[in-house]
Amino acid sequence: MLRLMIDKQHQYRGYGREAMKKILEFIRTCPAGPAQYRWISYKAENAVAKKLYESFGFRDNGEIIHEEQITVLPL
Repeated sequence: MLRLMIDKQHQYRGYGREAMKKILEFIRTCPAGPAQYRWISYKAENAVAKKLYESFGFRDNGEIIHEEQITVLPL
């Protein structure tokens, strides 16, 4: 998952949470074959994104790519 973005005028309405829920449900059907984990990146100062991802079980793995934290979810 490269990016999850919700337009600024639509933030804080639960759309990101619902989108992540649907995305993970789809990924768990193994549409591209089995996977062991899912990862996404976010800017370190984006505490809202970090909290959202952590609520789904993602955990930072210490990697930084293009100045963004990498967070990983075992499937």
